[in-house]
Amino acid sequence: MEQSLFLEGAIFSTIAIGGIGLLAWWLFASPVTPPAQPVRAVSAKTSQTFGLLIALGVFLFSIGGYWDASEHVVTGIIPGGEDFLWPPHLMLYAGFLLSFVVAVAGLVALAKPNLAAGIRDPRLWVRRSPYVGATVLAAGYGLLSVPGDAIWHEIYGIDLTAWSPPHVFLLAASASTVICAIGLLLQSGTQEKRSGGRSLFILLLLAVMLNEAYLIGVLEWELRTVVSLVLERPSWLYPVILGGLAFFVVSLGRRLVPGPWTATTVAIFFFAWRIAGSAFADIVSGAPPRLTLVFILGALLLDIVAQRSNREGMSQALVEAAAFTAGFVAIALPTIQFVYLPYLTRFTATDHLLTVLIGFAICALLQPVARMVGGWLVGERTVEKQVGGLAPAMGD
Repeated sequence: MEQSLFLEGAIFSTIAIGGIGLLAWWLFASPVTPPAQPVRAVSAKTSQTFGLLIALGVFLFSIGGYWDASEHVVTGIIPGGEDFLWPPHLMLYAGFLLSFVVAVAGLVALAKPNLAAGIRDPRLWVRRSPYVGATVLAAGYGLLSVPGDAIWHEIYGIDLTAWSPPHVFLLAASASTVICAIGLLLQSGTQEKRSGGRSLFILLLLAVMLNEAYLIGVLEWELRTVVSLVLERPSWLYPVILGGLAFFVVSLGRRLVPGPWTATTVAIFFFAWRIAGSAFADIVSGAPPRLTLVFILGALLLDIVAQRSNREGMSQALVEAAAFTAGFVAIALPTIQFVYLPYLTRFTATDHLLTVLIGFAICALLQPVARMVGGWLVGERTVEKQVGGLAPAMGD
């Protein structure tokens, strides 16, 4: 019976991932004939509206994630089969559904004027407004994953790890949705015209994305009840994953919203959202996770060296990685040893050393990746450059 369920889960997940991947290739990478006349894009005002509505879906997913984790601890249940769609899961998937509906509305908004102009290939519309099409794919995968995820829950029950394949792909879909919302908001105005409120909202979205990454990446170490599977992992893995994810997101924030204290602001927003999400879980279920390791000092030191260093390329990456790692481990390692995670009594001197060395190396590798992703979001949109005949956005 269990083998049969495993096969069903694998089939559902493969179909969902493969189908979305094939559609993504067709929309964004398949050969296309340049149009004879300009392709229209959504207007700046419409981009902003869509970005804000998709962000609401992102918020639902994040809050639902904390609720879901709390319910697992309180009830000892990992719902599967007919019981899969319990209230926390309904909130999670409602976030994907809202984002999907908004993105489909965006496709309709793209289709009408382009069809009227005789441009009938949807690939051209999507490549002119890539974040709309990407949101359809990401949120669509979130909805399509329900059957496969339900079967995985039914097979493994309480032993199901957050690192299971459907959870990891759901995280990728959620993070992609956040990136699309940010892209739409950045697209809704030039860098010179972006308001302070819009910039802060983008940093808040990054903080929420980091919270979602932690739901899959590290929350299992922070729950009231930690399963044996998690305790068997190397002790240094927890701070390394946590620090690497934090560094990537705050570095991305510095690229998207240049400013003297951008990384610190993202860190503060992260903990504010984390506390709010945990408080919600405490109210509705009564089992909030422990507060995660504090990386605000690392973000602060990153901001300081970024302001004062004139280096470029890998040299700058090493400096920023060193600054963040120093600030992060200065608080994280004593916290692990004495406060938050008393069950990690095997956190030895070797674990401390590996945390510093591996954490630094990962941050150094992630810094150029964050800059590349940020550069694409702020204007280096290669997808648009592949399509000839661009036109001003509709309504501009």
